[in-house]
Amino acid sequence: MLGLLLALLGFIYWLHTGSRAVPGLIRDLQSQDLQAQMLAAQWLSELGEDARPAVPTLVDLALHHANWSMRVSATAALRSVDLQATRRVMHDSLPGLGDSDAEVRRHTCELLGSLGLLAKPVVPALIKMLADEDDLTRERAIEALGAIGVPPHDVSAALTTALFDRATNVRHRAVSLFAFAVPIPTTALAPLANLQKDLDRTVASLARIALDRGGGIHRTDVQMLIARLQRRDDREDALQRLARLGPAAAEAVPAIIPLLDDRLPLHRYLAADTLGAIGPAAAQSLPALRQLLVDQDPVVRDAAADALRAVEPGPFSKGGPS
Repeated sequence: MLGLLLALLGFIYWLHTGSRAVPGLIRDLQSQDLQAQMLAAQWLSELGEDARPAVPTLVDLALHHANWSMRVSATAALRSVDLQATRRVMHDSLPGLGDSDAEVRRHTCELLGSLGLLAKPVVPALIKMLADEDDLTRERAIEALGAIGVPPHDVSAALTTALFDRATNVRHRAVSLFAFAVPIPTTALAPLANLQKDLDRTVASLARIALDRGGGIHRTDVQMLIARLQRRDDREDALQRLARLGPAAAEAVPAIIPLLDDRLPLHRYLAADTLGAIGPAAAQSLPALRQLLVDQDPVVRDAAADALRAVEPGPFSKGGPS
């Protein structure tokens, strides 16, 4: 009897793992239970490419669900399942930045920021949002730019502009990113010094933290991120942080190159994009990047081409890879 029970439990577990679980998860996505929908999206994200049958449903939820948290959850799941579908959600969401309803503009900024490096093409549109009349929309735009992080020069310039914003919450968001996440350009040092006298004590305190941190990148920070690349669960965040560092992350190049062959398209994309952000200092990655030009995922192929232009601008831009 015990053996039969164990066999039954084993069969139930088998039915709910891998691609076999996808039909049931799609049904959960289509239910009216928000918690069940969000849990299903999270589970599908863990399944990766095995969850491809759920892509149409996830795209519909990401673009049309009444709850914006569910939209973000569906979009996050797509990042691990289908990069093309994720980019489609990104492009189809862009009109929300011009919506007459400030709440829609705020949530659109949040959704785009949740894409991380994948949302690099919309950075110019998010920078334009710094002129929005709504204080909270500008804050969400800054938060999204910090989450994307590249191109580093454009993002840091936008954050520097936000240090002068009339709204305390916007200045707070920008100075927080400089204090803890985004490299500080020399052009931001004087505004940060002035913010030490900000009427808001928290903003003033964060400005001091940012200045203490300075514009330099500590080698120990890069080494810590290199160690995190070895852990699959940490890999995505580590690559995004290394990309923000740009050329200062050159020491990480040997650890990034093997990830160009990672089984997950998202990781291959992030690895290529990070090498592109590092630039010519990533020259040893050129052979592996050229091989990625025939990757089965078109978004990954585009990232490899962009990275090649950044790492070896002259030869690649003139005649392509040999």
